[in-house]
Amino acid sequence: MALTKPTKRGRHDRPAPRTQDDPVPDDLVSDEHEPPDAGQPEEPQKLPDEVLHLCMQLNASGYRAEIRLGQVVVSPWMSEESNEIIDRVSKLLLPLGMAKGWRFFCNWAVHIPPMLDHRLPDLLVLPMKAERLDRMRVHGHSVLLAVEVCSPGNHEVDWREKPLDYARAGVPLYLIVDPVASPRRVTLMSDPLADLEPFDYHRQAFRQILTAEEGEVLELPEPFGIKIETSALFDQVVSPPEPAE
Repeated sequence: MALTKPTKRGRHDRPAPRTQDDPVPDDLVSDEHEPPDAGQPEEPQKLPDEVLHLCMQLNASGYRAEIRLGQVVVSPWMSEESNEIIDRVSKLLLPLGMAKGWRFFCNWAVHIPPMLDHRLPDLLVLPMKAERLDRMRVHGHSVLLAVEVCSPGNHEVDWREKPLDYARAGVPLYLIVDPVASPRRVTLMSDPLADLEPFDYHRQAFRQILTAEEGEVLELPEPFGIKIETSALFDQVVSPPEPAE
């Protein structure tokens, strides 16, 4: 696999949330999403030390260095709005995380097998003894929750590419906070398929999908077992989560 040099990429209760077969926004539905160079995945390979070091340096500098299909893809810093939303999500989950000994990271990556690929979630919730692959990456099956906040520059990536990648990695819960949509909404994907291939873009990667518009309540299943008032993710005041029944 050839690794290329980095490239830049932009970045009150209501009725219960709805279960969806395909939550992707209408403007992102396309039969042409599969990359033109799609082919058979390569065997697992060790990430070269110099590439790992480059990714770690970029992440330490505030950039987001991911590897997709063998290419290092560099995105700019998160926007102020995205940072605020991640801060609110963290505050909602922090009391539970402290009680259970969980860790919260914004600069650790999830390895996407079988290639060298990895993704860097906006927020990663891990148990105390998460299974590491190397100094900056963990195995997806040991992740508790991966969170992404959409922006105009990464909207399609968060909705189209990352569900497949996180499901292939075995991430059990993937939360998308979408302030770009109208109305704003939060989507939880869970129960990933186990037989996905790197280019299965035409399959729904997670069996369970719940979407809550702003103001509705979204339940995070165990090991979280809490209900989140979604308006708290978009407003300045953070309300404590309700215990799930």
